[in-house]
Amino acid sequence: MVVPRDVAEEQAQVERKIEMGRRPLCFAHRGARAYAPENTLLAFAVAFDLGADAIECDVQASRDGRLVIIHDALVDRTTDGSGEVARMTFAELRALDAGAFPRIPQRIPTPEETLALARERGGMVNLEVKGESAAECAETARLCVPLLRDLNEALRTRVLVSSFDHAALAEIKGRLPWLRIGALFGKEWQGRDVVGPARKLGAEAIHPAAQLVTPELIQRAHAAGLRVNIWTVNNPRAIARFIAWGADGIFSDYPERVVIAREVATSDVGRPLAGGER
Repeated sequence: MVVPRDVAEEQAQVERKIEMGRRPLCFAHRGARAYAPENTLLAFAVAFDLGADAIECDVQASRDGRLVIIHDALVDRTTDGSGEVARMTFAELRALDAGAFPRIPQRIPTPEETLALARERGGMVNLEVKGESAAECAETARLCVPLLRDLNEALRTRVLVSSFDHAALAEIKGRLPWLRIGALFGKEWQGRDVVGPARKLGAEAIHPAAQLVTPELIQRAHAAGLRVNIWTVNNPRAIARFIAWGADGIFSDYPERVVIAREVATSDVGRPLAGGER
């Protein structure tokens, strides 16, 4: 099959970001949520403006089986509404103002809008499958399948799907073998093996909480062929430490901090020349 030139160029751009010096990748956690309302198109746009390679966002299902981008099970914290996402219709959710903090009017976006923005900006998207129960996660994963299946080749390379619910990840990976997935691990995994479960899922990466990460974990993951994308890191010293340890990706509410730390750590600008040359 002949791949159209514009698609091939998009694929090559993503591959260059992943493989050639863009390490660690900067994932804007729920967008640039330190500066714009989280999980909104504004937060995603600002994140790309600040130099993020990718945005991370949370996908859930409405009562009538539509997908929306929102983190909490309740809309109360991030919108002007009240109630459970899973008990509200798509129309009800879209009517809410999602610009609670900082106070900037925004709508709850759809995955389609989010992916369109990422493609326009030349960035990547980490979709985290959410749900308050295993059944809700499974339903969200099921609804994601047609959305992801319909992506063109270029967008497929831009999307990474993650979840704490590994059964939901296994389900979606089983239906879409080409899908890039990352296995999320919270602090409850302290002292437990995270590499084995990720390999069993066919994941390309582990997404451990920062508290779980040691140099040894990164080495073991790399030896197993897994990337290590760490969440959520806002402290500049911690960002620099994880870069020095060889992290492949860092999630942050302040994406520019990762971009700056990466540049400081990897740039050759002004460094002394070999052999003491002047």
